[in-house]
Amino acid sequence: MIREAEYKDINELNKLGIELIPNFLKTYELNNYINNSNYIVLVYEESNIEAFLLIRKNLDFYEIEALYVNENYRKKGIASKLLTFFLDNYSKKDEEIILEVNTNNEPAINLYKKFAFFVINTRKKYYNSEDAFVIKRVV
Repeated sequence: MIREAEYKDINELNKLGIELIPNFLKTYELNNYINNSNYIVLVYEESNIEAFLLIRKNLDFYEIEALYVNENYRKKGIASKLLTFFLDNYSKKDEEIILEVNTNNEPAINLYKKFAFFVINTRKKYYNSEDAFVIKRVV
């Protein structure tokens, strides 16, 4: 089931987030995300939260800040379900969606290509010593 996150989800989301990046708690203040209409936090759950998608709404575009699926639940289409849910329920025609992805993260790059995202720039050493693609999609 996909739904918006609630305050009661924050501890579980933070545990997953730390799997994504060790400094997740400092980088993403989830209380602010859930309490702010400029942010959308979608979660996928069966019995526990297995994945999340963090999105920030800017004036004229959306930015996907994080997409994470617990390692035990990967390759089951969950990331695709989260993206589809977001596109179907939040984005409007002619809005841009942007994000950064590690140039070495082939599974993520392939996922975004499946959803018609394309590379618009490369940020050198964005992830410490690794580069990132800036990718975009126009809904």
